Amino acid sequence: MELYSTLSGTVEPLETLHPDRVYLFVCGPTVYDYSHLGHARTYVAFDVLTKYLRWTGKEVFYLQNITDVDDKIINRAREENISQSELARKFETEYFCDMQALGIDAVSYYARATTHIPEIISQVERLVARGVAYVTETGVYFNVDSFERNGELSGQDKTKRVSRVTDTTKQDPLDFALWKTGEYGEYTWDSPWGRGRPGWHIEDTAISEKYFGQQYDIHGGGLDLIFPHHEAEIAQMESLEGKHPMVRYWMHTGFLTVKGEKMSKSLGNFTTIRDALKRWNKDILRYFILLSHYRSPLQATDEGFANAAKGLEHIRAIARNDNGPDVEGRKAFTDAMEADLNTPMALAAIQRLAGNGDIGALREYGAILGINFLRETSAPLSVLHEIRAELRARKQFEVADLIREKMVAAGITITDQSL
Repeated sequence: MELYSTLSGTVEPLETLHPDRVYLFVCGPTVYDYSHLGHARTYVAFDVLTKYLRWTGKEVFYLQNITDVDDKIINRAREENISQSELARKFETEYFCDMQALGIDAVSYYARATTHIPEIISQVERLVARGVAYVTETGVYFNVDSFERNGELSGQDKTKRVSRVTDTTKQDPLDFALWKTGEYGEYTWDSPWGRGRPGWHIEDTAISEKYFGQQYDIHGGGLDLIFPHHEAEIAQMESLEGKHPMVRYWMHTGFLTVKGEKMSKSLGNFTTIRDALKRWNKDILRYFILLSHYRSPLQATDEGFANAAKGLEHIRAIARNDNGPDVEGRKAFTDAMEADLNTPMALAAIQRLAGNGDIGALREYGAILGINFLRETSAPLSVLHEIRAELRARKQFEVADLIREKMVAAGITITDQSL
């Protein structure tokens, strides 16, 4: 398999640190609100990547963090007059429900930031001891100038960067917080630098170091996380013992856009996953997402979702007869997946497989993509057909038509013979 790495800017053969084993870390949610379709785009992509790698015989440890201590959580909990833990657990549960509803189930382990405070403090202590971090009255900060490769991932010139947080105690406006001292409600912990809480970036490197060590295979996330988040992760981890690269393959999903703008909570132009699922089922949502390459921008429109529904229905309509394996169609599918997870080409191969009647491949590859490409043909469905036929024979057309409407709404094509 070949994957594009943001760090090198090229597509490279997948060569992992351990043969037949892949360590994958993907930035998880900050649990202060409902997840939206932009998040779904990222998590569907890595769900498919993981399922495909496992299908090829590789063992994949897919680790995702849960950011459950953050300024957004603190502020939202204060607004709702509830505890931070109550808010975080509420939206963590909602996140898991959304992932289950979307068929995203490939993650091996979810790691909360709040249950890894000892690992976070240990990492900050080692960075201070190495002289790349310093202590002020407001916390502990990473000295950006101490890391020579800073900016390598994003390609940004330091002089053109803007700090997100103003703090006059920092030596450089671009230095970022590893530990914030002060009272932040219930989510504060004792540390060598005073009671406080961790910075955002250090959570991920402390968690990934615990489970993977200081070097691993793939790190994923949205395009918007390259700077400053992923740049900060590299600086932190590689400054511990100088091991480079921290990650060989940096994979970033393109933006899900609405009228040309990135879907985001800050812009207020987002559609939550739970609301989207009220209109479109998970197969249609996944089909819509996978119709675009994971690195490409994806425009969210009603027309786009409707076209995805039609495309999926077309596949189900032509996949009628089981004619056995289509060798060329199967090769087209795997070739597409091997070429930097080219799901649009993989779906084109699925259409070919459906047209040629390779039902086995549709089932097998459908499990990888998380999409059911076949209509249900179970015994209860045949019973419904028989009941309708009997009702129509008895001229009870109103009830027969009601059953027909329900079956059509479920995506089942009904063709009645004239009586």
